[in-house]
Amino acid sequence: MQAVIIAGGKGTRLRPLTYGCPKPMLPLFHRPFLDWMVERCRLAGITDILLNIHYQGQQVKDYFGAGDRHGVMIRYIEEAIPLDTAGALKLAEPFFTGESLVVFNADILTDLDLTALTQFHQQQGSDVTLTLTRVADITPFGLVELGEGQRVVAFREKPSPEEAIGFLAQGINTINAGTYVIEPHVFAGYGVGEPLSFERVVFPNVLQRGQAMTGFVWDGYWLDVGSPAKYYQSHLDILRGAMPYNLEAQDVYCHQEGIWIAKTAQVSPRAVLEAPCYVGSYATVTDDAYIPGGTIVGAYGVIQRAIAPGIYREGCLL
Repeated sequence: MQAVIIAGGKGTRLRPLTYGCPKPMLPLFHRPFLDWMVERCRLAGITDILLNIHYQGQQVKDYFGAGDRHGVMIRYIEEAIPLDTAGALKLAEPFFTGESLVVFNADILTDLDLTALTQFHQQQGSDVTLTLTRVADITPFGLVELGEGQRVVAFREKPSPEEAIGFLAQGINTINAGTYVIEPHVFAGYGVGEPLSFERVVFPNVLQRGQAMTGFVWDGYWLDVGSPAKYYQSHLDILRGAMPYNLEAQDVYCHQEGIWIAKTAQVSPRAVLEAPCYVGSYATVTDDAYIPGGTIVGAYGVIQRAIAPGIYREGCLL
C-alpha cells in the first residue's frame, strides 16, 4: 500500500490561524496535525507516503524532510496551482508503484482502523472504497447511498429538511468521511496538471463505468477539524477520552485525571487547574492563575491570572 495525503489547501475557514501556517501543520496539542497523520500510516504498516503540498508547502518539507525521522519515506507532490483533490493525485502518478492507494484528506481526525479498511477493500475486490460515517443531521452534507454488498449506488446532493426526512426513512444517512482506498488505474484517461475533483468527476465516473465502488462504514470517532470551533472541539474530545490519542508519548504527564501537563512546563503549585485542560511545552502558569476546564495552553504560553476556556497560544486566546 501507498499513502497519499492531500495537504495543499489554504485552510481559509481556519483564518487567521492559517495566515502564517498551512492548515495541516496547525498543532494538535504538542505536534502538527500532519505529524499525527503520518504516524497513523506508519503504525498501519504504510511507510511509502506521497504528500501533496501547495500553500506554504516549504514548512511541511522543512518539518518532515524525507521522512527518516518518522520511520517512513516521504515524497512531495507540489502543485504550482491548486488542482483540487483528484488533480493532486493525478500529479502524483509517476510515483505510483501499482499498489493500492490509501488517500487522506488532511483535516479529518478519526480513530478509523486503517487495517480493517484496507482488508475490506481487498476482500471486496473494489476499484474504489470510500470510508463513510453516519451523522444525525444530514442536511449539511452530500450523501452516499449504499446497496447490496456495501456497493455504492448513488451520490445525493445536500438534502433540504423535507428531503432529509425521506432519506432517513430509507436508511440513507452515510456521508463521505474523507479517507479512500483507490486502485491506480482509476486515474487513467485524465489530464495531468488540470483541476480534477473526486466528488464531482472521478467518483461519479467510476459508477458510470460500472467499476466496483464500495462503502466502508465507520461508526467510531470522526471530526472535520476545518473550522475554529471544530479545531477547539478536537482538543476537548481527546481530553475527555472520546478520541483515542497518546499524549504520554510526547513528554506529557497526567497531573490528575483530565489534567495534562508537558514535562517542560512550569506550573505553580498554587495555581488552580480544572479538568479537562492541557498545559503545553515550556508554558508558564503562575501563582495567581486559574485555568478552567476546557482550556488548552499551547507551547510557550504564559498564564498569570484567571482566564476563560479556549485555546491559548503564546498567551493569546485563539
